[in-house]
Amino acid sequence: MTKRIGAILAGLIFLAVIGYAQAPANRGANEPALVSPDVHPDRTITFRLRAPDAKAVALTGKLAGTNKQIPLTKGSDGVWSVTVGPVVPEIYGYRFDVDGVSQTDPSNPAMQMAYGNCQVEVPAGDGLAFYDAKQVPHGAMRIETYYSTSIKATRDLWMYTPPGYDSSKEKYPVLYLLHGGGNEESSWMRSGRDNYIMDNLIAEGKAKPMIIVTPLGYARPGLNMGPETGVGRGPSGSEQTALFQQDLLNDVMPYVEKNFRTLNDADHRAIGGLSMGGGETIAIGFTHTNLFHSIVILSMGAQNADQTYPEFFANPAATNKTLKYMFLGVGSEDPLVGANVKALESTLVAKGITHDYWVLPGAVHEWIVWRTGLYQAAPKLFR
Repeated sequence: MTKRIGAILAGLIFLAVIGYAQAPANRGANEPALVSPDVHPDRTITFRLRAPDAKAVALTGKLAGTNKQIPLTKGSDGVWSVTVGPVVPEIYGYRFDVDGVSQTDPSNPAMQMAYGNCQVEVPAGDGLAFYDAKQVPHGAMRIETYYSTSIKATRDLWMYTPPGYDSSKEKYPVLYLLHGGGNEESSWMRSGRDNYIMDNLIAEGKAKPMIIVTPLGYARPGLNMGPETGVGRGPSGSEQTALFQQDLLNDVMPYVEKNFRTLNDADHRAIGGLSMGGGETIAIGFTHTNLFHSIVILSMGAQNADQTYPEFFANPAATNKTLKYMFLGVGSEDPLVGANVKALESTLVAKGITHDYWVLPGAVHEWIVWRTGLYQAAPKLFR
C-alpha cells in the first residue's frame, strides 16, 4: 500500500522524541510539567510558558489576529499565561514571542506542517467536524515513488484512494491537488485532512468517489533530501512553474494512469491547488483545458489574466462549454493574495466565464480556508 512506511514510522518516532525532549525543557527538576495549550469545554484556551527571566511574552498567530500579539501575564512562579476565546472550533497554529524572539511552545509537540508553528485543535462541542475522522468507510492513504524525467530525480506522490478501491474493479476520476509554498506533498493530507474530508463527503453521498493525487510542487528533487540540501535550491518563478508543469503532465499523470484504475479523459480529471499550488493550477489549467475540465483555485489569483492566458478568455462561450466546473475561493482578510484573487474574479465576471466564487469571512491565508474550500468544491466535481 505504501512504499515508505518505514520513513513515516521514523518520522513519527522523531516527533515523539521531540515531544519527550521538549516537555522537560520547560521545567526544572522539581517543577511540575505545564499544560499548554489547555483547551477548556467552553472553547477557551489557556497558553502557558515557563520563562522566569523573560521581560515580555506574547502569543502570535491566527488566535492573536493578523500581525498582532496577545501579551501573557507573568506569575510568581515564573510561568507566563493567557486565556483566549471562546474561539470557533478549528485547528490553529501559534507561537510565542519571548523578548522579541519567536519560539514554539516547549510543552506542545504537535507541529503545524511547514509553518513551524505549534498546533492546537479546538473540537466542536456538538460533534465531529467535516475534517475529522468519523465512523464511516475510509479510503487509503498511499505514498507512491516515481522517477521524474523532467526533474531528473526520484520523487514521491501522496495519494488518496476512496473506500472500496482495492476490492473493486471500478475506474475513478482524479483530482490533482497541489500544495502551497512552504508545504510539501504530504501537507494536503496531514494538515488539510483531505482524506477525512473525502471519506465524510462520500459517506454522506455528497461527493463522487475519486482519487486524489498530491505531487511535490517544487521543481527540485525533494525538500532537504539527497542529493540536495537547503530550501533555496531549484528554480523559481515562471521557470519553476514551467518545469513543474512538465513533471505533472509528462511524469505524474502517466504514472498514475498506468498504475491506478483511472478514467483517463478530461471530463474525469480536475486540477486544484492552494496559494503557490493555486498559481500552478491557473497556469496549467487555463492552458490545458483539453486535459482538465474542472479547476479549483484557492487563495491565489492573477492580475491581467486575460492578457496572460488569451486563449482561455478569447472565446468565453467555448471555454464555458469545455469546462464542467470552476471554483475560486479565498479568505476575506487574506493580505497576501486578496488583491490578485479579486482581480481574477473581476476578469472572469467581465469575460463571462462561468464559475463559483466563495469567500470565507474573517479568514486569512490559512488552512481553514483550504480545508473548507475543498469541502465546498469537491461535491461539484465530476457531476
